[in-house]
Amino acid sequence: MEALTKNGYKEKDIDRVCRTQRTKVEQQPTTYDCLPYVSGVTDKLKKILSKKNIGVRFRTVKKIQQVLPSNKDPVPTLLSKGVYELKCTCGKSYIGQTGRSIQCRIKEHQRHTKLGNTDKSAIAEHVHTNQNHKIDYENIRVLDKTTRYYPRIIRESLEIMKNNNNFKREDGYRLSDTWRLAIPRTSDLECHGQPSSTDVQPTTAEPRYITRSKRRQHQSLETL
Repeated sequence: MEALTKNGYKEKDIDRVCRTQRTKVEQQPTTYDCLPYVSGVTDKLKKILSKKNIGVRFRTVKKIQQVLPSNKDPVPTLLSKGVYELKCTCGKSYIGQTGRSIQCRIKEHQRHTKLGNTDKSAIAEHVHTNQNHKIDYENIRVLDKTTRYYPRIIRESLEIMKNNNNFKREDGYRLSDTWRLAIPRTSDLECHGQPSSTDVQPTTAEPRYITRSKRRQHQSLETL
């Protein structure tokens, strides 16, 4: 204060600046959130969140890496990791996920079906329980390609939740019941004559904490 006064600054101006700075420090958000910037939408969200003392930082919807063409050869769909669906002649389907190539996992299902290993594959169990049923291996539907573990198991659970008519023995990763209200099931869509959509992006789902032992347990679900 004394140094500023000696340099010709008035005391009222010094007090005004000090009060402004103290107010800015007191109004600092306690938490921050990063949102993709969408003109006309994110700005409104920022105002709403600021009232709850939540700061907002913006990020671009697309990164430069996504805009520029890749110089790598594209990986064939069935050689990638992800979530897949196999249909049976009875109308039911099997939805699964794998951290290996989808092609490798399909071959395992075929081998277990041939050898009668019903304990290692729900598809083998379904075919051996219903003798006249056949799996359509020619039309494998890849629902999502991802190498990341949590997005993959969450997407699998969302697809199982959407599809009433599946014969997978496990429901996969346990999601909050709130998702059941947000995601239409296949039977509901058929009743209303609407096509089903598989373009759900579960990136906003908040994964629950899983220990290493439980993660290994989830990975073993590939065999069910």
